[in-house]
Amino acid sequence: MDQATITRFLTAMGDEARLQIAMLLLEKGPLNVGDIAGHFRLSRPTISHHLKVLKDARIVQSEKRAQEIFYRVDIAYVAGQLRELADLLSDCAPNG
Repeated sequence: MDQATITRFLTAMGDEARLQIAMLLLEKGPLNVGDIAGHFRLSRPTISHHLKVLKDARIVQSEKRAQEIFYRVDIAYVAGQLRELADLLSDCAPNG
């Protein structure tokens, strides 16, 4: 896990709206922008921006179905990143 990856991951998950979007996707499964926007007081363009940040950080994946794009959390990637970060922190802990 390199510093750029850690920064991108933590920056994406450090925003309250993005964390709420990720939690919604975990709870509800794949949703499109309209479905996601229906759960927030944010505009569709703002939701789209947050999804782009999450996608760039590989936290969410997208799949085009007909005319819509559906988003879901990449659980395996997120869990792996969190494990790597925890391991990195454990390795830095003092032995005493």
